[in-house]
Amino acid sequence: MGVEAIGIDGTSRRGHNYITVVADLVEHDVTDVTPGEDPATVERFSRDFMDHNGVPEYVRLVACDMSLGFRKGIREHLPHARRIVDRFHVARHANEAVDKAGKTEGRSNPLLKRTKYLWLRNEESLTELQVETKRNLTRQRLKTGRACRMREVLQDIHTDSRTPSEAWVRLHRLCSWMMHSRLEPMKDLARMIRRHFAEIVAYFEHPYTNAVLEGADSVIQNVKRRARGFRDMDYFATMIYLTCGRLDLKAVTTT
Repeated sequence: MGVEAIGIDGTSRRGHNYITVVADLVEHDVTDVTPGEDPATVERFSRDFMDHNGVPEYVRLVACDMSLGFRKGIREHLPHARRIVDRFHVARHANEAVDKAGKTEGRSNPLLKRTKYLWLRNEESLTELQVETKRNLTRQRLKTGRACRMREVLQDIHTDSRTPSEAWVRLHRLCSWMMHSRLEPMKDLARMIRRHFAEIVAYFEHPYTNAVLEGADSVIQNVKRRARGFRDMDYFATMIYLTCGRLDLKAVTTT
């Protein structure tokens, strides 16, 4: 089983009862489902991987979020793997930071009423009227407008950077801007990027994302709703394999 690039992502099974789903990022299929979202989760995956003739030492790349639990587990149980924080996880945190900046400023500025999604969506996703409204607001030198521009610069870095070194320079410059912005949510975002700088830059050398797991999560949530939740973890995992894995059902025979 020569799996070299995997994605790891957590999802809620019932309330705060998390499970972690692992996917082969080359074959685009789910390979493992395990309870929890901590270092022990990666250990359980590693053991299960070996039980199915996998070799943890062959795993070279792991795409995941910025969870410290995953980080520690990967370091201990996938010793040769390089961790990648994909662009979508970074973008999600950037959106959250812009939203916080907007809410803070909106408490004292009525101009921001009902404008949340103007700052969180790209212009191509807005109507002509929304684009015009956003541009007019931007001219008001709003703090939220500055936060939005930082989010857009981050997006441009992911879209346009041709090499990891170029991305490194541009991200470093952006973090400096955010740290001097006097916008606490953006400063927090800069600190987070700096804590995971090497893993974020690694994406530009190995542009893997967890898109397959994001898609699987919507399927998993749909399965859970149809079955009104699964109390048995093994049964729940089996349903995920059936819906998201590449099981060769034609190979199943009856006697």
